[in-house]
Amino acid sequence: MTETPAPSTTVEEKTLNSLHQRLSRIRGTRVGDVMTKDVVTLDATDLLATAARTLIESKIHGLIVMKNGKPWSVLSAFDLLHKSYVESFSDKMDYLRSTLDSLIEKPLLHSLKPTDSLDSAARLFTAYGQRTIPVIEGDKLLGVLTITDLVRTYGKLVGETGI
Repeated sequence: MTETPAPSTTVEEKTLNSLHQRLSRIRGTRVGDVMTKDVVTLDATDLLATAARTLIESKIHGLIVMKNGKPWSVLSAFDLLHKSYVESFSDKMDYLRSTLDSLIEKPLLHSLKPTDSLDSAARLFTAYGQRTIPVIEGDKLLGVLTITDLVRTYGKLVGETGI
């Protein structure tokens, strides 16, 4: 009696196995694994000019605004650009002396938890058009996830070499 050799793995099977492994890496990665822990924050009483300088010097698109020691809102470079444009048509506003809380009329703080999935983060970015989302547990700011962090991570996770 002769043994029949086991069929060799086909190219399609190898491709499917590789895809399955990459998808498993994505599903297993949490926001806390890829968030930026060094968070740039300002207080709601800081000036818009300070925020503009901070965004430029830090080379970031958004920062977390704190109020009473807690995350209160996210300020984007677009928010500042919009405010400076509006100010250019007003003789009543002084951009350099206005505070962040005067700009942020309705604080909006969509956040993630460190245990949230990357899919949850992607849905939040898409739903609200934000580029920077704070990662908060309780009232404590643990980090931020930016759209750039998310895209970079997906690129690494779906690449053949992984993270």
